[in-house]
Amino acid sequence: MIDAEVGPMAETTVDPKRLVNEYVEIWNTKDFSRLSDVVDESFTFTSPTSGTIAGRENVRAYAEEVEDAFSDFRITVNEMVAGENVVIAESTLAGTHEGEFDGIPPTNETFEIRDMARFVVEDDKIQEERVVFDRHDFFDQLGLLED
Repeated sequence: MIDAEVGPMAETTVDPKRLVNEYVEIWNTKDFSRLSDVVDESFTFTSPTSGTIAGRENVRAYAEEVEDAFSDFRITVNEMVAGENVVIAESTLAGTHEGEFDGIPPTNETFEIRDMARFVVEDDKIQEERVVFDRHDFFDQLGLLED
């Protein structure tokens, strides 16, 4: 059994689900100049393809790289549940690999994968996002794995 003491979380006065929906909209509209409206300056983003990226501007650079590689990238939220400071979203990610991504030349293949994301909201901003998805399935759909 793991026994961890967790201190009180910072107050938030905004609806955490609303913040996450705004964040998803920013990704879908590719208006990354609005990230400062919803994510903290010290925001961290973790995913199976990016590892952990720290800092809003670094995350913005990564988001722009994703946009360049997958111009039709889209997040569709299928279900979302929220506590006071944590939001869990199950989504579908989809796009076409039309540009270089993480040093990988475009394959022009499409992908559609399911993911789960955990968001931490404190002080009226998203502080952290951790995304989990099947990286193997993602690379397989892009035609990057040998049979």
